[in-house]
Amino acid sequence: MAINNDNKMLQAVLLDENLMKFGGYSPAEFSTIDQALDSDNYVINVVAQIIKRVGEEATDKELWKEINKYLMDNV
Repeated sequence: MAINNDNKMLQAVLLDENLMKFGGYSPAEFSTIDQALDSDNYVINVVAQIIKRVGEEATDKELWKEINKYLMDNV
């Protein structure tokens, strides 16, 4: 597995204890952005989307619309 900045950022964010409690996950379950984007866990998926899209230089408005649509469609 190639370790890139997105994967490093994902691991750093997923280690947050409060986020782990809220999302009900173990960081060991998700080592790559692609795994996180495929996750049915809304917390994991949204974190991955944010990290990926920020890396692609999405605007705050674009990001908000995408995350909002994802949550409205899936929660």
